[in-house]
Amino acid sequence: MHLTLRPFLYLVSLALPVAASAATAAPAATPQAQDDKKAEYERRLAEAEGDAAKLWKVYEWCEARGMEKEGRSVLRKILKLNEDDRRAHELLGEVEYDGKWFPSEKKVEEYKKKKLEDEAKRTGKALYKGELVDPADVPFLERGMKKTESGEWVSAEDFKRMSEGWVKQDFTWVSPDEIPNIEKGLWKCGDKWLTTAEADVYHSELGKWWKVPSDYFVIYSTCSRETIEKIIDECKRAYREFNRVCGKTPAGRVPLIVLNSAEQYNKFAQGDGQQAPELRGFSSLHGASIAEIWQEPLREGMTSAGMTYWNVSNNDDNSRGPIFVRHAAAQSLAEGLDPSPKTLGAIVAQRASNSIADDWWKEKAFPQWFRYGAVSYVERYIADQFVGAGGNPDWIREWSKQNLVRVGGLDPLDTILACALSLEQIDASAKLLNECGMLMHFILDGKCMPVVEAHGALKAALKTAKDPKDLKAPFTALEAALRKHEADFRKFAGI
Repeated sequence: MHLTLRPFLYLVSLALPVAASAATAAPAATPQAQDDKKAEYERRLAEAEGDAAKLWKVYEWCEARGMEKEGRSVLRKILKLNEDDRRAHELLGEVEYDGKWFPSEKKVEEYKKKKLEDEAKRTGKALYKGELVDPADVPFLERGMKKTESGEWVSAEDFKRMSEGWVKQDFTWVSPDEIPNIEKGLWKCGDKWLTTAEADVYHSELGKWWKVPSDYFVIYSTCSRETIEKIIDECKRAYREFNRVCGKTPAGRVPLIVLNSAEQYNKFAQGDGQQAPELRGFSSLHGASIAEIWQEPLREGMTSAGMTYWNVSNNDDNSRGPIFVRHAAAQSLAEGLDPSPKTLGAIVAQRASNSIADDWWKEKAFPQWFRYGAVSYVERYIADQFVGAGGNPDWIREWSKQNLVRVGGLDPLDTILACALSLEQIDASAKLLNECGMLMHFILDGKCMPVVEAHGALKAALKTAKDPKDLKAPFTALEAALRKHEADFRKFAGI
């Protein structure tokens, strides 16, 4: 007998949670109960009106019954009676600041910002990251720099070193354990400590120069340390006289390179196996010039550097050294006031055109006669205050005038103002440099009032100009005054 087996069907009963019955659930408030609670609240509130102690009891009654909205309303009534009730403010979630209560932290921050903005307007300060600062400090703060106790701005890394007891010897950081070497009069050169004589030899080569900070300059030099002290003195004179010309000087230090011989000066100008630092090669025209695209100071965020030499071992070169240093220093100062940022930016980005030299000079706001008038005046038309008793303070001026007499006297004023310097006409260009200096001497010391007034207007414009175009009209007015009084200029020159 064949049986067909069928599988058993097992029915599994799952225990499911049973919903609470109406008998066990929390009773929902009926509309009638809500109305009763509201009426009771209104009654209690009316009885407590004007009495802070009773209002607090009403608040506690509301809190016990979950009546948050009504409770906050009671707290506000309490504050109308006593605005200094801290507990009421805190229960409302308010924040205390500056003797006032605010509904939130956000409102506190808005209040702080508005208060600082008002203070900034009143005091002339700038608002930077929630603090009032000197407007001049903002560019440094944006670069993450910090100000030392002496007022110098340094990087955050340098500030940390200073706080840890490190000191600087020129621009070289010296750790606390090496400081005794400085006290012995030694100089850190690479990883060695050398005497001054040994350090002079170490730094006498191109690329291994001393790098010395002064008040207004960063001096790169292969000269001896003794000569560098003399260079610093000449830089101070150049700075003072340049300020007479422009009524303004650069805000920070400017770079200057002074080499130890004419041979080294020429080698540096030619690039010493690297890119030449000049655009126009005017180092061949004069013993001082401008290294428009010398990379070292540019990489450090400075402008182009004036360049020259001072050879103390040669009598003629030694006598010219101070004069050349002043010229080069004034070139650096002129760059600090009238740089060529677009062209230099193109050089750094390797986008410079074939007309880079023209681009660099066309970007200038200063006419060429004014720039070279400034540097030549600083070089050779200042009064020498250090000649000593019985000396002639005008000897430099007289020597410069004699040079002009020797080469035929003054050119027409229009020729001087055109200032067409060229390596193809070295003698004529050297004469123009001298004549521009004489012209600036007349502007500053000739006491021709129309010229003095036009120069004063230019200096005022230099202090406030935001764009090179702002200087076009003042320069045009000064040139017009000079042309009108060319006869006075020639009489002043006495040539």
